[in-house]
Amino acid sequence: MKIKLKKRTWIILSSIAVVLLAALAFGYYEYTRGNPDLANAKPEVCIAAPALMNEFSQNEAQANTKYLNKVTCTRGVVKSVDTDHTGSVSVSLDAGDPIADISCQLDDRHLDEGQKIHTGDTINVTGVCTGMLTDVVLVRCSVEGLQ
Repeated sequence: MKIKLKKRTWIILSSIAVVLLAALAFGYYEYTRGNPDLANAKPEVCIAAPALMNEFSQNEAQANTKYLNKVTCTRGVVKSVDTDHTGSVSVSLDAGDPIADISCQLDDRHLDEGQKIHTGDTINVTGVCTGMLTDVVLVRCSVEGLQ
């Protein structure tokens, strides 16, 4: 009787250990998984920067259903290029609005592209739209159309 109990206990503990190891492996995989690079992603929506700003200005709720969390490409004239203290690059596209712009935060894999961008350049930006604060914000961006 004792032998069967020891064997059953060993099987139960071994099974629990296997399940815990599998859960830890899955958790580690999910924790270290990065976001995909959007440079080669097919945009769900393409729109000019002034038209994008106009849609958000006219009806933000409707624009959110159309663009929020979608891969969006936009084309516009660079108003400014800023680098923060962490090295992240943010490009502002002129949206035809004196107060607001299209703010494009470059993906860390494309920071070198930020050094090639100059005020007045016309560029295509692909990123994920996260909505409108003062500016319409695109994150994880990549840039096309650089000379």
